[in-house]
Amino acid sequence: MKVATAKTTSPFSLDLVSLSKSHRDFLKTLHGLGITQSVPSSESVRRYLDLWLPLVAEYNNLCCYSLEKVDKEKGAIGVELVGLVPPSDVAWLWHCHRLAPRMYVEYIHNQPRLATKHEESKTEEISVAETKTLEADPPFALQHYHCKDNNTEYDEAKSTEIVEEKGEGKVLILPHTASTAAAATNARVLWEKMYPTESFFLLCPETTNSSCVNLTIQDEEKANPGGFDLLGSALRQKDFLWQISD
Repeated sequence: MKVATAKTTSPFSLDLVSLSKSHRDFLKTLHGLGITQSVPSSESVRRYLDLWLPLVAEYNNLCCYSLEKVDKEKGAIGVELVGLVPPSDVAWLWHCHRLAPRMYVEYIHNQPRLATKHEESKTEEISVAETKTLEADPPFALQHYHCKDNNTEYDEAKSTEIVEEKGEGKVLILPHTASTAAAATNARVLWEKMYPTESFFLLCPETTNSSCVNLTIQDEEKANPGGFDLLGSALRQKDFLWQISD
């Protein structure tokens, strides 16, 4: 007689338990770094909307080409198709924005600069540009530059030392896996190629955010991409961690 066995195959295509834990770790890390404890700065909003999203769009464009063609035509030598990990201040805003998926997708679709341009077919005379939703890959990931004189507490086991001309410091990479580390490096390489005069990290953000308590009307308008209240979302979501923590 055969004994019935329980099905072990999940009805979901994603490991929801693992992703839930990653989500919690992501929020805990942002809180520990102080990112979620203050109003996002106008500089962080600019970095997210004007620099990071176009960078992700460009990365998606590169993914439409073979690596061989990328090196030849795009001049993106050193950029690999292994994903991207945003700096911590950007990671928080990106996370909050994507929590309103409909408005996020509508904003992306209405921004020509964020369109993913697919390689045109040889049979077509006019190139076709298709807009693709810019998703986080890997999910719940961030990297944060830890200033030498910054006393912010964080898990040393999850940080990796780097050597930069900016001074001694450490980069916290979450989650701390080889694939995430590769994606983190990839993001910095592409950022430097696209924005050679812009710092990838918001160095010592505690000194930068202090000047952003009172936002100007222009700052508030900037922080409403497609009519979505980005700062309001950050304010609401900063307490979510305590609703899911023991």
